[in-house]
Amino acid sequence: MICMNSDTASLIARMESYQREWKVYNKRRKAFFRRYFQFYHRLEVIGRENVPDGASLIAANHGGGFDLDNVALNDCCLPDRQIQTLIVEEWHYLNNWWGRYYIGSGIPIPTRGGVNYELIDQYLLDNGYFYPATVAIYPEGHSGLFKNRRQIDMFYPGIVRLALRYKVPIVPAGMVGFREACPIFTEKPVDRGPNTPVIMLPPLPLKLKIEFGAPFELSEYYNQDLSKDEEFWVANHVVRPRIVDVLTKHWKVELADVAVPVKEPPAN
Repeated sequence: MICMNSDTASLIARMESYQREWKVYNKRRKAFFRRYFQFYHRLEVIGRENVPDGASLIAANHGGGFDLDNVALNDCCLPDRQIQTLIVEEWHYLNNWWGRYYIGSGIPIPTRGGVNYELIDQYLLDNGYFYPATVAIYPEGHSGLFKNRRQIDMFYPGIVRLALRYKVPIVPAGMVGFREACPIFTEKPVDRGPNTPVIMLPPLPLKLKIEFGAPFELSEYYNQDLSKDEEFWVANHVVRPRIVDVLTKHWKVELADVAVPVKEPPAN
């Protein structure tokens, strides 16, 4: 077992308590959503065999409202295990009714960036409490508006930092149809916490797809101390194209500009 500080140990204890006390509810919730996505959205999952049995990271494009992509990815893709998505702490089940009743899983992260690595260690290090786990992250950091539904925004470097720290494979995932099924028309700013999306309900009964591409590693950058500019370069010139390759099988993708300085790092 990995040593951790008392705050992280307390956090894990609270997460365990929720999962134990809400086990029956979450079992029924998952069964409901699997049927919902099967019949209402005719969800098609492609490339399950590309998700490794051991610890891995899933990098997916984010899109659509009502957290349909979160629920479908977490609950409906792998029959024998649950994907754990990084979720801002304000919406996590420990802090919010939405996370408690609707999502029912996930790893909390601070709203304005940063990661509790002591907590992530428990999922992705081989002597961690929850290891091996499949952890998902949306590198764009937000869902995006319906008017930009074909656009893949700039990637933030969290996926790179995780992949280099834990030396685990990245599985690119294309989330197809979610922005159309539950469009976000605008977002209302919130002083503290994520913006509030303005969406259309109920979701439209459109077909949804999730495709997992071939896993890859950032092994050429292992054991390097990358600068922030270099992390952004890897995120947008190595990781983002892998997801775009998956998505272009289904629709024409538009790439947003990378609005920060980037620098190509030397490969090992």
